[in-house]
Amino acid sequence: MGPCMAPSGTENSGAEGSGAGGAIYQPGSGSIVDCDLDTPSSASVGWVIENDGILDYQVLGHAPGRDIGGASDPRVVQLDDGRYRMYFAQPLEYGTGAAISSDGVNWSVEDPMVLAAGEGGHTSVIRLADGSWRLFSASSKPNQPGEIAVSSFITEDGTSFTKDDGYRLIEQDFPYGDIGSPFVIREPGGGYRMYLTAVPEGENQGQPGGNTKVWVVSATSTDMVTWNVDPSFVIEDPDGLDWTGMDTMHAWVGINNDGLFELYSGLGGPATKRTSIDGRTFSDPEYLPLIGADYHVEYLPNGDSRLYHSSGTMDTGGDIRILRSTEVSWDVGFVVSGFQRADATDPDSLVFVLEVCLKGSSSRPLEIQLFTGAGPFAIGERDHGLEMSALSVRSDYPPFQSTVSIPEGEDSRWFSGGQGVETLVRVSDGVAMKEWMVLTLFQGQAG
Repeated sequence: MGPCMAPSGTENSGAEGSGAGGAIYQPGSGSIVDCDLDTPSSASVGWVIENDGILDYQVLGHAPGRDIGGASDPRVVQLDDGRYRMYFAQPLEYGTGAAISSDGVNWSVEDPMVLAAGEGGHTSVIRLADGSWRLFSASSKPNQPGEIAVSSFITEDGTSFTKDDGYRLIEQDFPYGDIGSPFVIREPGGGYRMYLTAVPEGENQGQPGGNTKVWVVSATSTDMVTWNVDPSFVIEDPDGLDWTGMDTMHAWVGINNDGLFELYSGLGGPATKRTSIDGRTFSDPEYLPLIGADYHVEYLPNGDSRLYHSSGTMDTGGDIRILRSTEVSWDVGFVVSGFQRADATDPDSLVFVLEVCLKGSSSRPLEIQLFTGAGPFAIGERDHGLEMSALSVRSDYPPFQSTVSIPEGEDSRWFSGGQGVETLVRVSDGVAMKEWMVLTLFQGQAG
């Protein structure tokens, strides 16, 4: 389905995940939408929810609400004794905290503030030869608001940090505007590479209304102190201000078991994955069936991946969700029909209709679940009432198809002007799940 559904036109759409058409399937109308359910479905990746939300506003002692409470921006390192430490951002005056875990899934707060507010955010941590750690973060220079610079810090125990002198990079080192989200990796051939996001001159990252462009840029170093800026961007944002244009935000980069660089990024649309042989030239994006932001990946010994990302709800604030990849024998496709009025005489009966096509096989029934939309990285809450009224088929063994009719404006709290529809669709076999955001505007606009 993709991260954004176009408004309805005048033709049917027969393509999975394509734009909309105006002739809508209505149960009992005699119309038939072909899902091609007999088409063979190969194995695909699903996601097991290992922990549906850690470090929320209650655990951290914050007030509830977006931009008020809870954690985001996870960065995880493994310690010599096998435990894991997570650094996480907090809103307002709370700064950067640290949590500790024996298994990477269940976490407790280790230190509620290891860096003061304004010093942290999207951090990156590298182990040094003497056993200490260096942490990187981007923030405004003191007494120079809007002038973004990358600083580094040293810690021996993981919670007490000493700031290095000077700056590693400043935004004027790049031919753009703001820089942010520095992420540093040790390259296989030696040396280090830092990945950052950059926006056009005159823009601030995360400004109201979004940025017109967001690029991924990079720099290299032999000592992590002096950095040389690469002459061109790593990933170009050719589309500008649209929903998939946010897929370049907050990059995490790692080297997988096959020796390839993997870059995960994205904000509010699907998780975006790109691969590279050299760490500079990346593949076209692969959009994964999960919704979040601020990704961090740990490669597990069995070949699976554990993925941490920012989540939460608009009402409670941020938390961090933990997922694990797994192979499933089923897959999901969509045929988007678009907007229609369920009752031609009722001006308030506008609905968005799509066919959910469940293919392949499963030893357990697949259930279609609907969640209230809650903004760019929040999952929202499951809406059982909406499911009962919106789905023609809620659960069955694949292959089967289900018609979903979602009321306009079911939940549109995040975007100025409101969305026609903002709802998360999740398909689960009771163990693994895949999820997509239905995000669309009516009257000729799409998000």
